[in-house]
Amino acid sequence: MKKGISVIIPCYNTDKYLDKCLESILNQTFKNVEIILVDDCSKDDTWKLIKKYEKKYENITAIKNKVNSGAGFSRNRALEKAKYDYISFIDSDDYVEENYYEELLNTLETEKADIAVCDIYVKYTESSEIDVRSCAYLSSEKDDKYGFINNGLAASPCNKLFKKELLVKFPFAEGIMNEDVPTVLASLIDASKVAYNKNTFYSYIQRKSSVQNGGLSDKRFDIFKALEVLETRVPRNSKTEKYWNAIIFNQIIMFLIYVIPKEERFFTRVKFLKKFKKHAHKYTIRRNHLWWDFLSAQGKYHNIYYRAFLKLLSMHCYLLANSTLSFYKFYHKHFKKSIIKDDINLYDVVKMAKKQSKMKAHTPTISVVIPNYNYEKFMLQRIYSILFQKVKINELIILDDCSKDESRKLIDEIEIKLQPYINVKKVYNETNSGSAFKQWEKGFSLATSDYVWIAEADDYCQNNFLKEVIKPIKKDIDVYISYADTAFIDRDGIIIMRTIKPEIDILKTGHWDSDFVNDGIKEIKAHSFLNCTIANVSSVLFKNDNYTKEFKESGKYKQAGDWLFYVNVMAKGKIAFHNKPLNYYRVHGSNVTTLTKKQAHFDEIVRIHKSIDEKFTITKKQKSLIEKRYKFLKRVWNL
Repeated sequence: MKKGISVIIPCYNTDKYLDKCLESILNQTFKNVEIILVDDCSKDDTWKLIKKYEKKYENITAIKNKVNSGAGFSRNRALEKAKYDYISFIDSDDYVEENYYEELLNTLETEKADIAVCDIYVKYTESSEIDVRSCAYLSSEKDDKYGFINNGLAASPCNKLFKKELLVKFPFAEGIMNEDVPTVLASLIDASKVAYNKNTFYSYIQRKSSVQNGGLSDKRFDIFKALEVLETRVPRNSKTEKYWNAIIFNQIIMFLIYVIPKEERFFTRVKFLKKFKKHAHKYTIRRNHLWWDFLSAQGKYHNIYYRAFLKLLSMHCYLLANSTLSFYKFYHKHFKKSIIKDDINLYDVVKMAKKQSKMKAHTPTISVVIPNYNYEKFMLQRIYSILFQKVKINELIILDDCSKDESRKLIDEIEIKLQPYINVKKVYNETNSGSAFKQWEKGFSLATSDYVWIAEADDYCQNNFLKEVIKPIKKDIDVYISYADTAFIDRDGIIIMRTIKPEIDILKTGHWDSDFVNDGIKEIKAHSFLNCTIANVSSVLFKNDNYTKEFKESGKYKQAGDWLFYVNVMAKGKIAFHNKPLNYYRVHGSNVTTLTKKQAHFDEIVRIHKSIDEKFTITKKQKSLIEKRYKFLKRVWNL
């Protein structure tokens, strides 16, 4: 085996981005790399740039297609030329971290796998906003191929390192969009093992002018042609049913939910809905359990809309389905307003800081810790909502965990502007901690006040949040946790769930229907033994104490560690609750990626129940309730 990597880059009109892409590959810590660039008849200076690099570097090969033939043709042509047994694909407007290949090759060889996968940074050319997309999950320390396939970016070849022998079996489809679907998904399913590197090395650039982000056209229905090719390679049967459920959900249902609605013309959209129904009929969307998982994750009104929309579509009532879609879009555009002021600037934040500086000091004192990772977009809104509080804040501690956007530049400006009026600390990690709990723990270690508010950088709150949650604390110093009800908002700040009460009060006790102060251990034994009863850390005011032991224990969990942390803290004293939704938890995207983590989440829930039983003794009746909970979760999560 030739231990090297052939990097294949199809190119079309990306002369503005190709330099950065190539430099990121040429500067890799792993050096045995060849680069094969295939120009698909670009109309800009892409070919000139490719030839310039080929002349300068011996490990670069340039190929030019005779006619524009698409990415599938370009990749297949390059595969024929590739001399190494490991293959990587990069889009010509993307780029990678310098240790990308060293890390993925090490993961592939150590795990004895056929494919290695890493997470992705999604970056937007129109803003400095960055998303981190998880592309897998670990369950009981074993890689699960289903987890890689049940993912919106599963079909992308770009964040993966392949053994060449696998790709040769499944060439890219040619002459259609979604050419990667029959290749990558078939390879994932056929692979003896797929290994996961949990780090984020690949930067995926989103441009409005890209093919996938272009306007809706008949070409977008090539996804169905791609799935027909995939079915010849991976027949649908009992062995592949779970994979096909995930593929149908991510490739077809998400196309219906998120792509078709982008078409603004009413009757054109009707035409596309008819065409979609014709093509999608064989895939029986309403029988797909992931569709129902998706619905269960939506707010009440979103749920009603999606159900009605799909029901009307299934009945061939295209005009009514389209009218439902139009009304939904109109309502959100004209009536459904964000609770967050969108045009907050640094001047607004400084104005609030000045008001804060004039407030009288009080006890108990409060430190506000703001953990941030790539939330530059929401930072000013978040800090504005903190400084807008009716209670004086003792200090503001901003923690940045190696953000890839312009967060640190903004934080530097905030510190300079606010320092004359409020005590501001900023702490930058040199490497990403990879854990929310490590940032929480750091915040507590830096806080000098009596109480600590972990106010995550993308969340928001009402201006009376602190006033209400501090009331029971002023009356009883034994209160370790005081929290408020939480509403859920979407990426744009629009409320999608007005209260978390139905989600936490699964036994329908009515416990959270009014304010309360309760002994922490009694609260655990009566309610928190069954499920996490605190929706979001931003809704909590904690007593400042030494939680080293609690953080160490919670840090062993990736999905449900916050629940265990809350339980361990409330056991130290009392817990208080305010029954109005004063905290707003921001839910990003469609929550599709979270569906792939349910088995890992379930496993952690079981472990936490064992921990609670050891510490507080769960009764036989409560164990029966826990078993019912397990059956429910297995059913709705399809475990």
